Amino acid sequence: MWNLDDKGQYIQVLRLDLPWAHTYADMRPGFTDRERREHIREAAVAHAPQPLPQVMWWAFRITVEKTRRAAFDIENVPKPIIDSFCRRQIQRDNSAFPSVALYLDDTVDFVRMVLLFGERCSTADHTSIEIFGRKPG
Repeated sequence: MWNLDDKGQYIQVLRLDLPWAHTYADMRPGFTDRERREHIREAAVAHAPQPLPQVMWWAFRITVEKTRRAAFDIENVPKPIIDSFCRRQIQRDNSAFPSVALYLDDTVDFVRMVLLFGERCSTADHTSIEIFGRKPG
């Protein structure tokens, strides 16, 4: 049930590799949650599936690599990522990228699994986002 690589149960819908590692709730200009969501959407627009596959619910596998020793709260990483693909949040943000909407809301009714991994690295910040749909049946 938890193996997102099980092609009999899950379909990988989107994969992004981003050259940054962020958390939510930074209010500095240029770093707000809305701006971060929009950066994620902009990166995703070329990879967004059209049409959307029929799935029962959505799952995320997020891997983050962070340089430097400044505090970095791993539990704050998924929020802007999950919100980036939420139709209601896209509408509230008046996003320029509505085609990346995968689900109506970010509730457990639509997003049921978040696997999150993080580690320090010496090279460069990096975030890998994989989004899977649970196949019907």
